[in-house]
Amino acid sequence: MFGVVLTGYCGLMLAGAVGLSGTAERLHVDSCEVVRTYNNKPTTECHGQLLSAGGRLIDTDAVIEADARIGSTIAVRDQPLAGLETLGFRAIAGWATLTVMGLFVLAFGIVSALTLCGWGAAATAGSRYIAAPAAAVGAGGLIYFLAVLYEHVF
Repeated sequence: MFGVVLTGYCGLMLAGAVGLSGTAERLHVDSCEVVRTYNNKPTTECHGQLLSAGGRLIDTDAVIEADARIGSTIAVRDQPLAGLETLGFRAIAGWATLTVMGLFVLAFGIVSALTLCGWGAAATAGSRYIAAPAAAVGAGGLIYFLAVLYEHVF
């Protein structure tokens, strides 16, 4: 069940990151601040004017979790379930990795269920297909790490 939910939500966010869902908008960043969440993890919140793709003012004090420079304009999507989401390679790599991770959890759950039901041969055959999603999760995580590192260095 967790694999289905993870795959569905992350798939929706991935669709938004590549521009297939949500509404295209732009955020002109006026200020950014580091805030602490409930688990004391620091995150960067940027505030600014939210503009539609056509340039119409939507919100004068929109907030998004992002690493952005003051005075810059960043492309965002207004997602139906999640609010504002940044666009770009970093978002695509992150959501693609989590989507594949959801598929991995789903595949692992199916193989485990087949094993528990006594279908050992089917579980053995299915376990061969788990290696590809696992490799994709590892590669996606590495690509996401490199994208974050590149954005912070340059």
